[in-house]
Amino acid sequence: MRVLVVSDIHGETEKLEEILDVESYEAILCAGDLSDAAEFEDYGGRLEEVLDLFEEAEVPVRAVPGNMDPEEESVRALRDRRMNLHRNTAAIGDLEAIGYGGGKTPFGTPFEPDGQDIKQTLSTLAERSAGEITAAVVHQPPADSSVDVADGNHVGSEEVRELIEGTNLDLFLTGHIHESRGTDEISGTKVLNPGPVLEGFYAVIETDEMETELKEI
Repeated sequence: MRVLVVSDIHGETEKLEEILDVESYEAILCAGDLSDAAEFEDYGGRLEEVLDLFEEAEVPVRAVPGNMDPEEESVRALRDRRMNLHRNTAAIGDLEAIGYGGGKTPFGTPFEPDGQDIKQTLSTLAERSAGEITAAVVHQPPADSSVDVADGNHVGSEEVRELIEGTNLDLFLTGHIHESRGTDEISGTKVLNPGPVLEGFYAVIETDEMETELKEI
């Protein structure tokens, strides 16, 4: 199965639409920051535009909110479209996805969850996973990795790293740190930050071979 991985859209519908049009895929996973409550006065309207584009792709779509997505409003919109992966699980082909949104910053953004709750919630969901491949979709990246570096400093979550180290995950898909687009491996788990759609970045995964590819438009 070919999976399109996107993150950090921040309401940039033009680039998202271009990616969806030019790429081939059988499912979409999104690691957060769908719209942007700081950028758009009509946050919800821009969120609906993003979700409209996902729906038009006519493939299974699952997403978590990011730190710029107010939790209650974004999760309600995702549930209405049957796309919500926040604190949830979804079977898509040979993959079972589990997810948790939001992320810590120094700026007091709309959705900054406690790291311990991310760890506990996803540990429980992972234990129940019956898929051939288990993929966690988490906006907050793990600490001390190649995907959590901002301004030269590691800013990821220790609890998220502990989750990866203590759980049999095959894939960990994240975002949040725009400048840390890339891949890593932690305790046998492939870690991927596709980079921000806002800047034209995305990734694809071929689950049959467990191959990942960073791409851009």
